[in-house]
Amino acid sequence: MAGIHRHALKAAAALVDLACPRDCIDCGEPAGDSYDWFCKDCARELPLTKADNCCPACGLPFEGPVSTPRRCPACGDVGACWDRGKTLALYAGPVEPLVKRIKYAGERALLSDVGRILEKRPDAIEMLRGAILVPVPLFPARLRERGFNQSAWLADCFARVAGASRRDLLRRTRDTPTQTALSIAERRRNVRGAFEALPGVRKGLRYVLVDDVLTTGATLNACAMALLVAGADRPCVLTLARA
Repeated sequence: MAGIHRHALKAAAALVDLACPRDCIDCGEPAGDSYDWFCKDCARELPLTKADNCCPACGLPFEGPVSTPRRCPACGDVGACWDRGKTLALYAGPVEPLVKRIKYAGERALLSDVGRILEKRPDAIEMLRGAILVPVPLFPARLRERGFNQSAWLADCFARVAGASRRDLLRRTRDTPTQTALSIAERRRNVRGAFEALPGVRKGLRYVLVDDVLTTGATLNACAMALLVAGADRPCVLTLARA
């Protein structure tokens, strides 16, 4: 019965697509075949990252070939205390409206294309497989106001694609001001001690922190530190985009 129900839902969705074709979220043209929410031209312009020639801590691509492993300046400056990190795309081009419409408009349906982007990265899937995905939490008052946590949505999406599980193992202890206009040092001070681990963190398990955009890494570093203080091994990091 469950299989029949899934086929019925897919058939209904196909009928809706025929009656109301989707428009590309970047340019407004009809969406293409490879993505639900991007036309063929914008799909080609997606600034997707690769597994190699990038910062091992955040996934930021290096401009030229790198002969020896090294971190990008931002990860070096923030003193990233997580193990390794990957990002699926740069926060530019058609990825910017994808992130904004998920984060600010709550358009959860767009996660179907996030899943397709992840499917192009077997290295990221391998990092996630069997891991516990921990989304960066919102402050409770902000979560009530917004009604959702986009990082939790991303963690659920990543978990479905990679065969992982999501657990909310962190809480934000204070409502920190937005980081947008702050320097790296100010960002670090802003989030220092702003997170703590909830019961259930265990040594020997593999944790992957999940967030939408990594800019300086200050927030993810504070989250990683909270997990380390609770006794976890050094976690990994996966973000949808790298600014």
